[in-house]
Amino acid sequence: MNFGAGPSSSSTSRGPGGPTNNAPVTVPLSIDLLNKFRPSKHFKDALDPESSTSTPTSFLDQQSQAGGLKNITSLSFDDTGDRLVTAGNDDMFVLWDCKKGKKIKPLYSRKYGIDLPRFTHKTGTIVHASTKGDDHAVRYHSMHDNKYLAYYKGHTARVRSVDMNPLDDTFITAGDDGTVRLWDLRASGCKGLVKDVGGSAIAAMDNQGIVFAVACSDTQTVMMYATSTMDRIPFSFVPLNDINFARDSIPPPKPIFTSIQFSSNGEYLLIGTSSDVHYLLDAIDLVPLRRLVGHQGLERDKTGNRGHVPRRGSSGEEISFTSDSKFVVGGSADGNILFWDLSNAQGGQDKLTRVELENGQKEAKSIPWHTMPIPDLQAKIILRGSTGTGMSRAVKFNPRLQMFAVGGEDLTFWIPEKDEDAKIQEGW
Repeated sequence: MNFGAGPSSSSTSRGPGGPTNNAPVTVPLSIDLLNKFRPSKHFKDALDPESSTSTPTSFLDQQSQAGGLKNITSLSFDDTGDRLVTAGNDDMFVLWDCKKGKKIKPLYSRKYGIDLPRFTHKTGTIVHASTKGDDHAVRYHSMHDNKYLAYYKGHTARVRSVDMNPLDDTFITAGDDGTVRLWDLRASGCKGLVKDVGGSAIAAMDNQGIVFAVACSDTQTVMMYATSTMDRIPFSFVPLNDINFARDSIPPPKPIFTSIQFSSNGEYLLIGTSSDVHYLLDAIDLVPLRRLVGHQGLERDKTGNRGHVPRRGSSGEEISFTSDSKFVVGGSADGNILFWDLSNAQGGQDKLTRVELENGQKEAKSIPWHTMPIPDLQAKIILRGSTGTGMSRAVKFNPRLQMFAVGGEDLTFWIPEKDEDAKIQEGW
């Protein structure tokens, strides 16, 4: 396979006796390259055909189960990009080989259910949230021998986000009980706790593990905490008030925040919702930079309809950054795959900004952002999903290889069209 977001399999040689260069080649992502991506591997066996869907744990989940169909709801690549784990509402999770484009093995969590699996830095192990029972524990699992290694108990309601520290064995969780908890894989007790953020919460750590961001749908607020002093008040917060929704109804609907992620370059904070909008914020001062629009939110039912009150889509993995932080990739209720271009060709700026800041002449904290409309950013690229795959509920770009995965009623691996010959070489 020829890789674009990371090393490629290309190599050069100068013949017998001459130096051979086997160093990987890095091909940057571009608009032209992304337009060439096509579904190359389609797995109809990514979900368990024998099981029924998990029992919904809340009214919102019940309203978003897409007619009771089984769906992949979570995707996670390991640090090397060689392995992918998928999980669905069928209580099955599957380990995949990304280079060979094949299933390695299915595993089951029928007793506890599984959601939001995340690879740890130890090969073949994951942490994941539970969807069944009353303990709402996060579980540490070894896929090598199919055993649970530890349980992390403390949440009193459904866990909605799980995020590993990029540098060590700590991870952060948040959920419907309004708490945010910091854990260490080596200890069962909670290492840090934010007691009440005002409602159901999601959280993510930055790329150095120094700070973490929290988003609360009930209060429509984004907060920033220092990891070392997380029991104190947030050192920064902003009401994410989208006055564009005031055109729909009074009072305006509150979109449900379903995912949160820092960009790898540390410049942006991405907040996904189940509605027809996602938000891109400045990761330093939390200025709302853009509304990402052009997709159909996963709050829609199977026929594409949505109610007046926002509801949670059965995913939370529908949007993420590419590894170079230059694009955001996301799914849609109509099955399409969208890319939003974050490069700023105007004014010679290195990153997206707001005109109200007057090229840095004004201080961000002095501007009442909650009273101003957030500029729209339309998707630059829209790729048609595979026929018959339903909603593109979970979309993740590989952190190392030139591919991305899309989960819904089945699983699809996408690579550029030009790589047809390389697929044979790699075993695809």
